[in-house]
Amino acid sequence: MLLNKYLTVLLAGILLGGCANNEIYYWGEYESIVRQSYVEPGVMNAQTQIERLNTDLQKAESSGKKIAPGIYAHLGTLYAAQGKYTQSRAALLQEKTLFPEASVLIDGMLSRVDKKQAN
Repeated sequence: MLLNKYLTVLLAGILLGGCANNEIYYWGEYESIVRQSYVEPGVMNAQTQIERLNTDLQKAESSGKKIAPGIYAHLGTLYAAQGKYTQSRAALLQEKTLFPEASVLIDGMLSRVDKKQAN
């Protein structure tokens, strides 16, 4: 009987523990921003996206959470679209630092930013 109670409590603990939210990264509004840019292009301008992403970066930093992959790359793309090449380069390099597996992609993006800046 005692063993049954023990196993029931153990099973309940395992099941409830499996429901815990253990997100590795802080996503903030990033997913909704990307979704909206595909579903309703032009509704949210680049400056609004930049402001929201920077707010997300501040929230992640203050909560001690890791920022999700792609956020700095997206931010870099937005800065480049506004002609802010120094900020674009900094954001892209931050993405590359945090996610070295994206180096090939980021290097290509940096190359395009450098070409635009040179013109």
